[in-house]
Amino acid sequence: MKININEYPVPDLASGPYGITSCADGHIWFTEQKGNRIGRITASGDITEYNVPTANAGVSIITPGINGNLWFTEYKAGKIGAITAEGAITEYPLSSGAAPFGITEGSDGAMWYTDMAGHNIGRMTSSGKLTEYELPSPGSFPSFIAEGSDGALWFTEWGTGQIGRITIDGKITEYPIPTKQSEPHGIAPGPDKSIWFAEECGKIGRITI
Repeated sequence: MKININEYPVPDLASGPYGITSCADGHIWFTEQKGNRIGRITASGDITEYNVPTANAGVSIITPGINGNLWFTEYKAGKIGAITAEGAITEYPLSSGAAPFGITEGSDGAMWYTDMAGHNIGRMTSSGKLTEYELPSPGSFPSFIAEGSDGALWFTEWGTGQIGRITIDGKITEYPIPTKQSEPHGIAPGPDKSIWFAEECGKIGRITI
């Protein structure tokens, strides 16, 4: 199999591209963690950048979501951001001390995110209304989050080595990973309807629904 890899330098090489996702508009969108921008790149490599209003926001993960917008987390600023296809950005402040990281759209038409500092799972509606659900395990540090085939939200708990599940009505269940100090991060639904996750200890995990 022949594979071609093309690289497209961003205007500011020190901007620290971090999160990335595809969108229904046919473009790829990405975050620039150090440059404090949201970027858009076409299939031909043309890049457009949009400055995040809050300085040093720590933009991290970005994903398509409600209202046809791209939604992203601002880890350092404690905010959730939304950007339209035209580049208009709206920011929604979270509770004091929040540090949102992972984010995804739920089956209930809201955005769900992890709050690493608050050890919460958060839910935000299209109007910016917030609901927070505290995790049972102290020091959980929830990281990435994804929707499962069961309609619940599944997330990794980096600090406690667990996989968490929260229903859209807020019921939380935690499942310990067999390997101690597994340090799970990325998580995604698989074609087998199971949940797959990456363990920093050197393993890939799978949990059935």
